[in-house]
Amino acid sequence: MPDAPTFVPLGLAGGQGKTTVALMLGRILATYGLNILFVDADPQASLTAFLGVEPSPDRPTLLELISRPPSKIPLHTAIYPVPQNSNLFLIPADDELEAANSYLASSGTSLTVLRDRLYQAGEAVDPGDRVASSFDLIIVDPPPERSHLALTSLGCGNLWAIPAEANVKGVQSLLRTLELIQSYQAKIPYGQLAGVIPFRAKWVGLSPTETTRESIKTMEQLAGIERMLPHLLESDVYKRAINDQVLPRDLGKPDLEYPLLALIDRLKPALGEKASLIESREVVAR
Repeated sequence: MPDAPTFVPLGLAGGQGKTTVALMLGRILATYGLNILFVDADPQASLTAFLGVEPSPDRPTLLELISRPPSKIPLHTAIYPVPQNSNLFLIPADDELEAANSYLASSGTSLTVLRDRLYQAGEAVDPGDRVASSFDLIIVDPPPERSHLALTSLGCGNLWAIPAEANVKGVQSLLRTLELIQSYQAKIPYGQLAGVIPFRAKWVGLSPTETTRESIKTMEQLAGIERMLPHLLESDVYKRAINDQVLPRDLGKPDLEYPLLALIDRLKPALGEKASLIESREVVAR
């Protein structure tokens, strides 16, 4: 089996929807029978908490996986099953992950360290026995700032998406994130931007607010209309779905998932044969 591709939502400011996109994307793909490996690369460890995983003191987390050699910390020892979902797995984080920034800074190879570990580069492992061949997609949730953990997450990705709030803060985050990608694109030619997702878009009745409309227009100018994906509406349903470890569809709001379904359509070419498991959906932008 081929190794799974890696998807990374990127954003250089807090509250831009990275973890929401990572979490909901993985949960939706799991409903199609795809095996998903999450990697929590944020010291805040929100993804770990939202998935209901409690790291064990006698098992490695992402910190040990990054900072210690494969001979000491085999990749499989850091992978936890996600409760109540047999298709979801996680390499967890805790607040000690912050120490990884110092290690990565001194390593001189921060851009490639995480990718090398996840794909077991340089390890004496048969291709069919690589851990990445057991999954259909790897999803990395990076921290919301320009740090070495963010860089190693960027360098890990085959596919990136940029969630950005539909306001001034989100536009600035999008601009900085696009600049980050541009700075390193030549060093990671295997990575490509799948799209930009406006987040927490606000509507009044049948029309977006002026702030939402103007912000999305500016995002189109920065990223290009062809890269824009449908926006995620501001809704408490997402908060409830995260807290209840379900999807919006389980709360009677399947329409709120349509931006994620549009993202999945863009990821299909990278999923190979597994893309056939995903139902064909016509996604119409609101």
